Amino acid sequence: MESLKYSVFVIWIGSAAAAIFGGPTAAGIGQLVFLGTLVAHLAEFVWKRSLFERVGGSASHHFVQTMIYGLFYWKPIEDGLKRR
Repeated sequence: MESLKYSVFVIWIGSAAAAIFGGPTAAGIGQLVFLGTLVAHLAEFVWKRSLFERVGGSASHHFVQTMIYGLFYWKPIEDGLKRR
């Protein structure tokens, strides 16, 4: 799972590059993917906020990591708590 979380960078960078440098169609798709990823990760943070409160630490750290990596950040934390 650790290596998969870096694949999210491809989505962020690829969609931003398409939005900035792409033609009209590619730019539109890039914007939709970028905004869709942003909204999905924000929803994940709100949905998993109680998980982050249980494990402690900085809420801003959890927010940034979730916004970047999404489920590839919080899923290993959740699995670790279930194994306890």
